[in-house]
Amino acid sequence: MQNSSLDRLIRATGSHVPFRLVLADITKSAEEIGKMHGASSEALKLLAETSLASLFLSSSLKFAGTVCVKVSFSGDISFTEADSTPQGLFRAMIPQDEIQKNKQYEPALSPQRFEVVTLDEHGKRVRESIIEAVSESMGRNLSVYMLQSAQTRSAVGIEARLNKNDPQKLDYAVGFYLEPFADIADDELAQLEKQIAKLPAFSEFFDGNQYNLNRLMEAISGEYPTTIVREIKPQPYCPCSKVRSLASLATIPTEDLQDLIQDGKNVELVCEFCRNKYIITPSEIQEILNDRLLK
Repeated sequence: MQNSSLDRLIRATGSHVPFRLVLADITKSAEEIGKMHGASSEALKLLAETSLASLFLSSSLKFAGTVCVKVSFSGDISFTEADSTPQGLFRAMIPQDEIQKNKQYEPALSPQRFEVVTLDEHGKRVRESIIEAVSESMGRNLSVYMLQSAQTRSAVGIEARLNKNDPQKLDYAVGFYLEPFADIADDELAQLEKQIAKLPAFSEFFDGNQYNLNRLMEAISGEYPTTIVREIKPQPYCPCSKVRSLASLATIPTEDLQDLIQDGKNVELVCEFCRNKYIITPSEIQEILNDRLLK
């Protein structure tokens, strides 16, 4: 899955003032994920903004793990979920039936929970935290999450703007995450807060064709120069495979597997994230049962 070269994930630090700044433009990649799901309008926006929140959290991982962000709602969509890695790989999903049901109109949503799970490189949970979602703004929820779960002050801005002419397109899907370090001086922190308070709307950095992340970075840091530590291209990914699908089937009760074999039909499994389909034959299900008997 390839994305546009315009998509960027920038990690920077203050050159002379202790803070870190992460900026992301995932416009084309988010559209690609939306296309996998047949998502448009509000569903596409939610997929993009949840992905940005996950990417900002995974950018601070010190190991090759994954950060999973799940935002739950009451209303026409029950939840949206995104996973990402420190390498800028990410995926996202909304239950497919809810995407299809809400295609023709804007869903009614009331944010309920903001949940973050961190996995290590082996897929084992190493951290999990849930807060009450305080806003429809993904950036606001992430900032409150950092304060409540990690006692970390931060400034976060996240916005995916839909294209007026095509509900399956985005003008941009961008954001920033600013975190002052503990040793920052009071006057330096106050200056950063002033910069954030007077920050123009996200749309001011969009020229109608391309989003200018560098200008956004300069507007955020203001009089404090930044040093780009790393810049990578975020891109959609999904680690699903037939092997993983078979492993998933292997977790269901023996009686259910026997019923599937007796039906004599192939089983079609669809990945909730990338929508890839995997066909499992009765003989493959029988192999699962045989392996279970040998253990």
